[in-house]
Amino acid sequence: MGIFGNLFDHRVEQPALLPAIERAVSVVEPLLKQVGGYPDNYRKPVAAALEYAHLLAAKVPGPVTVDRRAYASDDFVHALFPDIGTVAEAIRSSQALQDYQRDFPASDELYALMGMRRIEKSVVGMELSGLTVQRDVLQQAVYFTSHTIDHPAPSEQQARELAAMSFFDSLVRKVKKRVEQRKRDKQAQLLEKELLTAQLHMANGRDSTLEHQLAGMVDTLQTTVSSLELSHYAADFDAVLLHPEEHLSLKQTAITLDSMGIRRAADDVDRGRALMFNDLIGYDRRDWTVTMVRCSNLQNESFAEKLDKAYRRLAI
Repeated sequence: MGIFGNLFDHRVEQPALLPAIERAVSVVEPLLKQVGGYPDNYRKPVAAALEYAHLLAAKVPGPVTVDRRAYASDDFVHALFPDIGTVAEAIRSSQALQDYQRDFPASDELYALMGMRRIEKSVVGMELSGLTVQRDVLQQAVYFTSHTIDHPAPSEQQARELAAMSFFDSLVRKVKKRVEQRKRDKQAQLLEKELLTAQLHMANGRDSTLEHQLAGMVDTLQTTVSSLELSHYAADFDAVLLHPEEHLSLKQTAITLDSMGIRRAADDVDRGRALMFNDLIGYDRRDWTVTMVRCSNLQNESFAEKLDKAYRRLAI
């Protein structure tokens, strides 16, 4: 049995399970705590989602060190940033990291989850074919934007735990979205019912087609209203949290890139190196390429300031 396997045993009271149930229910609908079946109705789905979130966080690659030396020597880090200045900007703009340094000013090292948007774009460039330079060659550039550093912690284990709970929260939000969609459906159905009623009134109740449509809409509305009873919410938890892989996953993509970020054929080892990128699918409306990162030498001078100085030295 895995380290989270006994969460599924209702006879064992896991310290992390009840707080997770309360956390999830509070997001979806706090009134569920006052309905019969709480917390038992939510043990199995919350345990499944909690286990899955931890397993997913454990699969995130890294940690990779992000600093001047790594940018120059690590092909993966080099591919993630267009220049060393972008590394500094990612650190400087991270509100989570700023808050962490404010709360832990003596910390000299931290670990965090970094997410980026991967962009692939057709560009025109030059190619060296033997001793001949070919111009206006169509190429595929791969680069990354919107670097976001989140969930900083003093150790990798703690950073992955924070990432796992963020993944868990993402799954719970999908439960809430199911409920919110039914609420929107209810409002739309009420409006349609009113419209059909008004049209039937104008027809003096003599339009059999409108009568049939109104009757069908009333039935649909009743079903929707019934589904919004709190006793039915447990089914939403089951639908999402018992099948978390359908809603949140990591997808690995191998891409061969040269030092300029140009995609090369997989077997073109002379001009490129195969790199593995992991995309977090379903976390929000757009997919993120993610990795765990390590930042060090944080005392006295901010990491961003160190990177800025390193960038200026490289530019000289």
